[in-house]
Amino acid sequence: MTAFLIVIAALSIVALVLIVVAPWKQVRDEPKLDKSVEAKLLLHRDPDEPTGEYQRIAPVPDAPDDETDPDASYDDLATLDEESSDRDNS
Repeated sequence: MTAFLIVIAALSIVALVLIVVAPWKQVRDEPKLDKSVEAKLLLHRDPDEPTGEYQRIAPVPDAPDDETDPDASYDDLATLDEESSDRDNS
């Protein structure tokens, strides 16, 4: 019985070595993957599918200055803050 288990273990080791070593030459002969394709494969995504990246957009222009009050001060902001906190508490 012991001899049978030793034979099975030896055959398992030989099979494992063949599985690892046999395709080694084919793997070395293959060309390297593109970095983006490799990254998609590592992330389990289809390399042929578009990534969904957005096109660069132009920045939003600043608001016109005519809407701001030139006489506004910090005290006006503090008053607005107090009014909004009074509304939230009631």
